[in-house]
Amino acid sequence: MQNLQEIEEHLEHISEELTQIRKITLDLMTVDKLKAERAWNDLMEASIQISREWKGPTALEEIRSQREKEW
Repeated sequence: MQNLQEIEEHLEHISEELTQIRKITLDLMTVDKLKAERAWNDLMEASIQISREWKGPTALEEIRSQREKEW
């Protein structure tokens, strides 16, 4: 059977590892959040550019035509 000191050392080691895992997780969450924000901003920028250059029917006209099956 292990003595109390060995158990305390083992628990301390586990605690340190959990702290490191938490730091890594927080760093990854921050990176993922930044990637998501960057992707959203890129999408919005592309949407604005596409809308500016679009020459076809408006979205409302397209929806009406699909509902009325005019295609």
